Amino acid sequence: MWRSLFCATAAAVTLKLLNPFRNGKLVPFQVTYDRTWDLFELWFFVTIGLVCGVVGMLQNRLTLYLMEYRQRSVLKNFARGEVVVVALGTALISYLSVYLRADMVTLVSNLFTECTGQETDGLCGHKDRAGNVASLLVTSVLRVLLTSVACGLAVPAGMFTPSMATGASIGRAFGMVVQTMHENHASWRLFAACRPDVPCITPGVYALVGAASMLASTTRMTVTVVVIMFELTDALIYVLPIMLAVTVSKSVADAFGKDGYFEGIIHLNGYPFLSMDQEYVLHGSSDELMVRASEMTVVTATGETLQSISELLRESPFSGFPVVRSRESMQLIGYISKSDMAMVAERARISSLHTDASPCCFAHGSNVEPPSTQLQVVDFRPWVDSTPITISHGTNINLVAETFRQLGVRYLLIVHHGALLGIITKKDIVRVVRMQSRNYARAALPPLLAWFSSLPSRQTDSPLPQQQHGRPPILSSESPVL
Repeated sequence: MWRSLFCATAAAVTLKLLNPFRNGKLVPFQVTYDRTWDLFELWFFVTIGLVCGVVGMLQNRLTLYLMEYRQRSVLKNFARGEVVVVALGTALISYLSVYLRADMVTLVSNLFTECTGQETDGLCGHKDRAGNVASLLVTSVLRVLLTSVACGLAVPAGMFTPSMATGASIGRAFGMVVQTMHENHASWRLFAACRPDVPCITPGVYALVGAASMLASTTRMTVTVVVIMFELTDALIYVLPIMLAVTVSKSVADAFGKDGYFEGIIHLNGYPFLSMDQEYVLHGSSDELMVRASEMTVVTATGETLQSISELLRESPFSGFPVVRSRESMQLIGYISKSDMAMVAERARISSLHTDASPCCFAHGSNVEPPSTQLQVVDFRPWVDSTPITISHGTNINLVAETFRQLGVRYLLIVHHGALLGIITKKDIVRVVRMQSRNYARAALPPLLAWFSSLPSRQTDSPLPQQQHGRPPILSSESPVL
């Protein structure tokens, strides 16, 4: 914690001294507002949160769909050409709009700025305000499309600043509409709290709320977004509107799926990821999910030679191996990773003290005698994890999933009185979660569609297996763990 504080302090001091943004501020779009907000504006902030929640969800869906299509289409073979085409198309489209043509950081700064008499690309003028509102909304739609296409290209591209720009454009347009309503209908009961001699609506605040809402719906972050926006404005009075809009935006986006943009990329690439924010309700026990010891590749404490270890490393696709006392007793001693075994074996092969017949030792207290006095034993003991994380057989699968999620381990060994029974990996749990999600989605279909999908296929004469106790099966017959 102290190291993080020191690094943050050093970074802030460096930014202050170098002044890279030429504005004397630590961030490029830091602003300060002189006006406060009224209670009636909370309804407008909630509306912005609703709109940005839907827009952020659609942007995530479109971005992930295009990334998946790019991976399974011929476009992946023309990455450089795709970058050139997208760059030219973006330049031509952006040239037509002043809000797309401007630098994104400058645009966000202008959208956040409070109007003080200085004109900023039509954002503060009264002339043709309707045209400027329409331009901001069109810019938001085009930016969502361009961002969705750009993410996933063979160039560095992110979602953070484009999402802020999209949300700020939507919020600024909404704020300008509310400002026009107040100027034309100041006598409405809705604006009864406004003073007649003081400007009541600040469109820059609406842009700030829109940017925060868009970030929340895209990334599914809440507290982090509020803190970031508080640091940008340095005004504690706007924390409540931002919190309200962020909560509404995230709730709307969560109604269509719990995963944000970054979680979607993780699932798209097939990484074994268990979200800390999602509760998993699974059915079964560890015995139904584990790969049994009879199907596993294990290493014995004694009896292995350098040649057998080299063949094991060359032929086995696994990333690690349990170490047992013997294959008859399967008494668990520890676990060793494949990378460590490969390193020790490579060192032994280039050494003149070892040959292919050199014995290998994996456990302390094992009496291993070399075949001759000129050879030495290959010692793997320093690289063996003698205390791997184990669970008892029959453990509830929800406890297994919680262990993976809380401890962040990649595997769990199943034992009974010290004897190895099997292994469960994080990928097995992720596979179960995805399969049960499909089963529940299938069970939620209308009765007619559910009846139609349960009909036997024409390619087989046997009916589909029945579910027991009205509960979806844990694994299908296609799962390699059965």
